[in-house]
Amino acid sequence: MAYRQQNNRRPHLGKSLIGFPKDYVMVDIETTGLKSYEDEILELSAIRVRDNQIERTFSSLIQPTRPISSFITRLTGISNFMVATAPTMDQVLPTFLDFLRDDIIVGYNVNFDLGFIYATAVKLYNFPVRNDYIDVLPMARKLVHATENHKLGTMAKFYDVSYEGAHRGLTDCFITIEVMNHLHQDALIEYGTEQDFKQSFYRKSYPKRVNVDDLKPQTTDFNPDHPLFDKIVVFSGDLVKMTRESAMQAALDKGANLGKSVTLKTDYLIVSQKDLNASKKSTKFKKAEEYANRGEKIKIIAEKTFLMLLDMD
Repeated sequence: MAYRQQNNRRPHLGKSLIGFPKDYVMVDIETTGLKSYEDEILELSAIRVRDNQIERTFSSLIQPTRPISSFITRLTGISNFMVATAPTMDQVLPTFLDFLRDDIIVGYNVNFDLGFIYATAVKLYNFPVRNDYIDVLPMARKLVHATENHKLGTMAKFYDVSYEGAHRGLTDCFITIEVMNHLHQDALIEYGTEQDFKQSFYRKSYPKRVNVDDLKPQTTDFNPDHPLFDKIVVFSGDLVKMTRESAMQAALDKGANLGKSVTLKTDYLIVSQKDLNASKKSTKFKKAEEYANRGEKIKIIAEKTFLMLLDMD
C-alpha cells in the first residue's frame, strides 16, 4: 500500500494511503455542523469488508447535547425527535471503536469524518484513533475528468449508482463502496496495474523525449485511403496504452508525417483521454484549440480514437 503525507493536525492517526484494499472498514458520519471542535456527531456508521465482501454493518444515531438545526434536518432527515431517545456519544463510541479494530478506514472525503471521530475519542477518553486510512475523493479526482465536480452524488450519477437515501451514514457507506469499486476498475484500465496507479500520486512522470527525426517508417506499403496517410500528426503528453515512441512509429507506418509542434499545417493532435478532459492544458493543446476555434483544419483526438484509426485498413 502506498503512503501519503502524514496529517499534522492529528499526529497520532495512522498513515494516509492510496489504493483499493480487499479488507477495510467503510466509515461515514452525520454531524450537526462542519467544525469538529464545536459541532457534534449525530450518526456513526460503518461497513466491515473482508475480501471485497460485506461482512458486517454498524450504525447508530447519537443524542447531541444541543438541538439539531432545521438545515441539518432537511439535509440528513435526522430530527430532534429521532435522537431524543438515542444513546449518547459516550455510550456509542466504545462499540464503534471496537468495530473499527485496527482496520484500514475508508471514506469519501474521510478527513472530515476522521476529524470528528479523532477529536471526540481524544476528548472523551484521551484515546487517539491510530488507524491507517484511505480517502476515496482524491482517487476520484485522479480518475474522473468528465464531471463538473467530484462530490459523492456526482460520482454516483457518473457511475449509475443509486443515490436514493443519501446523507444518512449507512447509505453513504454503501454508495461509496460501489463508487470505489468502479474507480478500481477504471484505475486498472487507465494505468494497467494498481501499483502504477498508486505511483502516479507520488511522482510526476514525463513523456520520454523522442527525436522525431530519428524515427523512420518500417514499411513502404501504405494505404493512400487511410485517414492518417500524408497527414501531419503531433503528440502531446503521456499515452496510456502505448509509449509516445510506439504511437509515433505506428503513425509513421500508416503513412503519416510527424510534427514537433502544433502549426497551421498540423492535421491531428493526439492526446490521452485524461489530458483531453484536464482543466490545465498543455501549450500544444491550447494552440490546437485556438486554431480549431478559428476554423483551421486541425483536429484534437483522444488516444482511444487514435487507436481506432490505427486499426483501420
